[in-house]
Parts: sequence; C-alpha cells; structure tokens
Amino acid sequence: MKKLFIISIAASLLFVNCTKTLSSLNHDPKNSSNGIATALFLQGELNLVNAYTTTSIGIAPFRVISQEWTENEYTYEANYNFSAYNSPGGWWDNLYVNSLHNLGQAKQSFPVNFLGTPGQLRNDVIITDLLEVYAYNLLVATYGDIPYTQAQNTSIPFPKYDDAKTVYTDLLTRLDTCIAGLDATQDAMGSADQIYGGNVAEWIEFAASLKLKMALLIADEDPTTASTKVNEAITTGVFQSNADNALFSYDAASPVNSNPIWNAIEFSGRHDFGPSNLLVNTMVGWNDPRLSSYFTQYNGAYSGGVPGFANLYGKYSDFCCNVNNVLSQLYSAVLPGDILDYAEVQFNLAEAVERGFITGSAATYYNAAITASIQFWEGSSFNPGDATTYLAQAAVNYATATGAWRQKIGYQEWIAFYNRNWDSWTGIRRFGFPDIDVVNPPVSPASTFPLRLYYPPNEVTSNPANWAGAVANLPGGLDVVTAKLFWEQ
Repeated sequence: MKKLFIISIAASLLFVNCTKTLSSLNHDPKNSSNGIATALFLQGELNLVNAYTTTSIGIAPFRVISQEWTENEYTYEANYNFSAYNSPGGWWDNLYVNSLHNLGQAKQSFPVNFLGTPGQLRNDVIITDLLEVYAYNLLVATYGDIPYTQAQNTSIPFPKYDDAKTVYTDLLTRLDTCIAGLDATQDAMGSADQIYGGNVAEWIEFAASLKLKMALLIADEDPTTASTKVNEAITTGVFQSNADNALFSYDAASPVNSNPIWNAIEFSGRHDFGPSNLLVNTMVGWNDPRLSSYFTQYNGAYSGGVPGFANLYGKYSDFCCNVNNVLSQLYSAVLPGDILDYAEVQFNLAEAVERGFITGSAATYYNAAITASIQFWEGSSFNPGDATTYLAQAAVNYATATGAWRQKIGYQEWIAFYNRNWDSWTGIRRFGFPDIDVVNPPVSPASTFPLRLYYPPNEVTSNPANWAGAVANLPGGLDVVTAKLFWEQ
C-alpha cells in the first residue's frame, strides 16, 4: 500500500472519536478553532466531495458504469475496462491520501491553541469524524476488506486489511457515538465547513440520514441490525426537506475550487462524455419533467450515446440546462457537490417500509422522493404539477409501475441519482435495477456488470501479503470486479 501520511488522533482526543467561501482559510476571529485545523478540515472536506463529484475516469468512473453518462471516444470504462486509467487506484488514493489524510491531521490539530469551549472543540472533531466515516463507507463498499485499524498509523507503512463486515459494523458504531456527542447548543467551525457552515443541528440530521443509508446497505445480509439502525436513525431525525441536503459550496472565482464537473466539460474545452441512451430513453418513455433540466435536445429530440461505442460529440443530446435552455446546472462552476440528500432519504424510507422495518406507506415516501428530485432540479421554476402529472402515469405510479418494489424504487432512484456518481452505481448493485446486463449491455464489455472495483495495482506490488489475505476473503478468492461483497446478497 502507498504509505498514507495520515496522522492519527492523539490519545487525549479518543473520547470524541465517533470519534462560507473556499478562500476562507485564514483564522476567523468568531471561530474558536485554530486556523491550521480548520484549513486542514476544509481541504479534507473539499477533497472528499471532489472525489465523489469528479468526472475523472481515473478516479470515479461510476456515472459511466451506471449508464447515467457514457464516453464519446475513449470507451474503456464504459466497457468495464478499468486498467487504462487505473480508476481503482485513483479512487483509493483520493479517499485515503487526499481526504482522510487531511481530516486526520485536522482532528489532531483542533486542540492546538484552541480558544473556544470544550463543547465547541468536541463538535469540530466529531464533524470531522463524520466525514471520515463517510469516506470509509465509500471504500469498504467499493472494494471489500480495506486497511482501517492501521490505516492512519504512520509507523505502519503497509497496513493490514480489516474484514469488511467488521469495518462496517464499527462505522455504524462510530455514527452512534457521533450522534450522541454532537451538541447543537454549542458552536462549531463556521465558514471552514462548506457544507453546513458549522450548523451542528444540520450535522446531526446528516449523521442520522447517513446511518439510515448505511443500515439499508446491509439489509439483505443482516436485516436485524439494519432494522434496528433504521429505527434509531429515524428517532434521531433524518432530513426533512431539500433544505437539509448535504451540498458543498464551490467557488466560481477559482477553477481549482470550482465544481469538477464544470472543470471537465466546460473549462477544459473537452467533450469526453455525454448522456447515455438508457437514461435518456427511459426518461423520454416516462415523460419525465427533468428532461429539460438534464439534457439538451438534438435535432428537436432527446437522444443518448451508446455505452462502449465511440460516440461523436454533437451528434446526440448534451448535458444541460434549465427550462429556458440556458446552459447551467452541470455547466455551472458553482453547482453544489451533493453527497447526501432528502430525495435519497425518502427513497430509503420507502424501502424500509417494504422491508417491514417501519410502518407507513411506501408509495407516500416514493412520491415524496421523486417530487423532491424534480423540485431540486427545477429550482425556482419548480411547478408541483409537474411531479403530480409524472406520478399519475401508470408506468410511474407506485401501484401500477412494473415489477416489485426493488424495480420500482431502483429505477426511480437511478433517475434521481443522475448527478450522484458512486451512489448511482451502488443503487444498481443494491436493487439490481436497471439490469444493465439485460436491458442495455455495453458494446464490448470486459465482464458482466461490475459489483466492486479490484484493488489498486500498487497494493499488489507494495503490500502483497495483506492484499493476498484480502483477496482470499472474496468469493472464489479472485480480485475481480464480479466478486460479490459481503452485503451483496
């Protein structure tokens, strides 16, 4: 494993280990945290959201895998070939080295020259730990066994891999500790936090919503634990509207600190990607009101590129837009980075009803999720009638849509996850819908639909013994993308 220069938290801080512009890196006299710690936190938060948001096929090919997007010229990832640009290594390094590195240093630095109250210090460290939990969740649910207990120990350059289920259980425990430890009566780090501006009450809702999401990931493998955690999360209080969405504020004044999607499809002048035909055709078939927010038209109609085929830019729909056909949304340098939102929470609650974890109406939550997504994308132009009309269609209405609940929720969540990258891929892994191997396989797939990323090549050469142990725990003992992880039942 590449040596991770992540400084572990001091022993004195173990009790809290649940332990608004990007240019605001200097010490804020109203912010009780020291400037170095808050700068490290902001860098870690930025790097985490960038890794999740980026279009780079060398880091996060998930939009392409899930056929939200497809490639125009270099079609490796669309055909499930991840070796050309080493996305397994890029995803790993960006989360471990770029994000967890800075977050770990921030947790160590917060107590240094701290001028505030113990409650403020505690909040700062817990919020940082919440982002660590989020990052580790992405890693363990992508690869399987991962370095965890030794990952932030700088004296161990080649850490062992911990059992994936054990890691996941510990992450849920850390979330419990975070929720119990956050104090909404105390301040937090303020403008250094570009998601909630240090609003502790919002971070509590974030933690509960993340707990709900993570609990459902293991619902097929461990329904008892999943049910318990789902109900605990709801009791704590999950997102109540789009106003609670975990949106990172990007800075248009600096390309480096602008949304990486804008950097890739506008600032760079490149045209490597376009909408996939599966997503476009599905939305057209269901008269989806988000079409004009998602795509432009080509020759008076919406059309998508063929996954795995060298599509020509300008010969089908582009990313878009708003109702006036003025390029915005994905072409905006300040489009927020969305890492968790109200629509997802509502889909999760619909699923929880169907699994028998909670009482209520799955259809009501499903309708709320779709309405929230439409509202988010239409913005100030939102017309509630658009959602009502869409939901009234037989193909969309929960009572009449095709298939069992996994298919109904799976397809609609996939549409709503148009800009949710890793989660668009993971939703397909969880529900099996859309079943891309059946309904729209790539032109020249290297495998069936990927269920994980293989471990970075650097791990094979630099940390071979620990890598081999992790691979032995995979079904069939092979480090391949078709191996099921512990939660993929």
